Amino acid sequence: MKKPRLTTHLPRASEIELSHWVKRLQEAQAQVQRLLGGQADAVLGAGGETFLLQETQEKLLKSEEEARRIMETQKVILDALDASIALIDTGGTILFVNEAWRRLTEGAAPGEPKFSLGQNYIDLCDRAEGENAEAGHVIARGISSVLCGALPEFGLLHPRYSAAQTRWFRLRVVPLSDTSGAVVVHTDITDLLEAERAAQAGEARYREAAEQLSTALRASRRVMDFSLDVICTADAEGRFIDVSPASEKIWGYQPAELIGTNYIDKVLPDDQERTLQITADIIAGHPAPDFENRFVRKDGTIANIVWSGNWSEADQVMFCVARDMTERKVFEQKLAEQAALIDEARDAIILRDLEHKILFWNRGAERLYGWTAAEAIGRPISEVLYRTSQEINEVMEAFLIRGEWRSELEHVTKSGEMVIVESRWTLLRDGDNQPKSILIINSDITERRRMESHLLRAQRMESIGTLAGGIAHDLNNLLVPIILGVGLLKHLGAEGPSLKVIDDIERSAKRGSSLVKQVLSFARGVEGASVVVHIGDVINEIESIILNTFPKNLTLETTIAQDIWLIDGDPTQLNQVLLNLCVNARDAMPDGGLLSLTAENLVIDAQYATLEPGIASGRYVCVKVADTGCGIPKENLDKIFDPFFTTKELGKGTGLGLSTTLRIIRSHGGFLNIYSEVGKGTIFTIYLPAESGQAKAETEPAENEESPRGSGEWILLVDDEIPILTITAQALEAFGYHILTAEHGATAVGLYAANQDKIALVLTDMMMPVMDGPSTIMALRKINPKVRIVAASGLNVNAHVVKAARAGVKHFLPKPYSTDTMLKTIKTALMEAD
Repeated sequence: MKKPRLTTHLPRASEIELSHWVKRLQEAQAQVQRLLGGQADAVLGAGGETFLLQETQEKLLKSEEEARRIMETQKVILDALDASIALIDTGGTILFVNEAWRRLTEGAAPGEPKFSLGQNYIDLCDRAEGENAEAGHVIARGISSVLCGALPEFGLLHPRYSAAQTRWFRLRVVPLSDTSGAVVVHTDITDLLEAERAAQAGEARYREAAEQLSTALRASRRVMDFSLDVICTADAEGRFIDVSPASEKIWGYQPAELIGTNYIDKVLPDDQERTLQITADIIAGHPAPDFENRFVRKDGTIANIVWSGNWSEADQVMFCVARDMTERKVFEQKLAEQAALIDEARDAIILRDLEHKILFWNRGAERLYGWTAAEAIGRPISEVLYRTSQEINEVMEAFLIRGEWRSELEHVTKSGEMVIVESRWTLLRDGDNQPKSILIINSDITERRRMESHLLRAQRMESIGTLAGGIAHDLNNLLVPIILGVGLLKHLGAEGPSLKVIDDIERSAKRGSSLVKQVLSFARGVEGASVVVHIGDVINEIESIILNTFPKNLTLETTIAQDIWLIDGDPTQLNQVLLNLCVNARDAMPDGGLLSLTAENLVIDAQYATLEPGIASGRYVCVKVADTGCGIPKENLDKIFDPFFTTKELGKGTGLGLSTTLRIIRSHGGFLNIYSEVGKGTIFTIYLPAESGQAKAETEPAENEESPRGSGEWILLVDDEIPILTITAQALEAFGYHILTAEHGATAVGLYAANQDKIALVLTDMMMPVMDGPSTIMALRKINPKVRIVAASGLNVNAHVVKAARAGVKHFLPKPYSTDTMLKTIKTALMEAD
């Protein structure tokens, strides 16, 4: 603790009063000494209660009693004082102390000298240690100076340290008139000093406050002059009393133009009533919060003003501050428009903090994910968009490395649906360039990815079609010699077991030809030939395949109505439909079961037709394929007709069967229904429009019907396949024709130019090296515009038919063709008039 500086001090009012009592004490002492004749040395005992008289006690008993009475009276008076008083002799020994001195000594701190009777006051002060050492030395020197007559008296302000606190005392040492000692007085002035300091501090604060007020008053005018807001005063009637210069910038009025006018006249009429009401509330002592109105500027434009006001009852004026909020309003309007644009954006715009909690969620996000802003904001983004938190952690690792990130993600909507989004992440930073939040913009590309997937599938199908087309062309060319050879063998008179083998070969070749057509139909959508078909014949053919190829633990039941109606369609494609459904039924019953095929007639009325979109009322042939297999789960029923969708193991299904089936049925004008129960089985019901006429179904030509024969006409055969040339030539020669052959179009054109007078017809393939079919046909037409031509092809029949037709060809043979079909087509072409 820092030691207070010791200073001398002049007597104050309390000291003057004490001097009065000291003087009386001195007078009492002088009287006692006169009574004792100067021979007695009076010494105060313990507590100052008695005088010790050394001589003449008995002679001066009366005078002693009087002196005792006087001294006791003085002692009572001295004990009643708050000042601590002691009498010391010329050597410094303490002769007398009052009650206050005794209390002071008792309250001394541990280790501090005890100034009691009989002790030397000067020595005790001079030996003071610690924080009292400096004060003790000064006191000792001062008292010694007083006792030796060097100083008339000694005064000092010094501290004393008690156990509880530091107390300040004023010390006075007054010599006795007879120089026999001195009176030592200690007066506690701690409270007085604290009061003085408080008064001085209060006075300083008052001066500071007064100066600040003065400064504020001087600055108030400057505030009004330089404030960006309008500061004004008005009376109770609303008339301006004083207006700051800012009014010119904000309102366009000079202050002088406004003083004396009523401010309400400058308020937009629509806002006047509310402004008057708020003003009345302020004057009535009910201050309103800041309020807005529209103020008409001098140039007639409108300013948006925010007012704050307060009524002074003493001055009978209203103090107001008006702030121009016009630019802020424009800014807020722009922000509102931008917020509206953000909400109207189709993209999901999300703001999240670094702890993954969502801070902003626009309407685009609501539309995409199904969560409202109230539901999403504040929640971890992993709970809203991701299946697991691991997904977002992986993205964050990549994002924090670069500070931005862009890629595709799979998100989960509120309903559990998966969506694919193109996600763009941007790291936002605060004013200190520290990461603050992450802006995420997600664009829904689910449909685009689905379309791209379909496009990829279409491209894949095109590739498959190209591959299938090449295979089909080669297979058809391989089948032509087989089918023509079978017909030729029959014509040459095969009998008995040989004829049965020939029939089996022919049946297999035709079946192979049908399969090739199915491949082309699926891969390239080739339309089949539409003929009148008896559905029973198709079912019987499927029955034969099932009995010969399906597992023996399957039981087949077929039921065909006797009066079943005919349908108009492609028997090969209908065969493919039923075979696909039966194969699926077989796979659904790995442990065996019942497979049933049923065909019946059904009339659909107009009322039922309205329940099924795209279905017309009328007569239908209804074919059901039912099994007792495992059934189809409900979640897969809407997907089974999607291309490439399959529940079978890899390598056991392509997902194309049902897709092709549905397309064929719709191309026939029909529709399909499905009913399935898991564990019980599935029923596919096919509805095909019945033939409206009375035509009979196409059947194979009767065995005894003769194929048309030639009459020695010359036919030019053009094909790059030598086996086809050979067998075709043999078949035509067997039926009465003369043959010329060419391996490509260039040779054919030369042969025809040399033999056009005798060549009656040209049978040419459409796909050949050197010169293809269309080019050959055009070259032949230039030689002879009336030349009879039959075109043939084993690939993309429709396209080649169109090309042949454009070249003027009316007859077309799709490969592989039978001998009978070839002979009939050639005969028809030869019989046409030129």
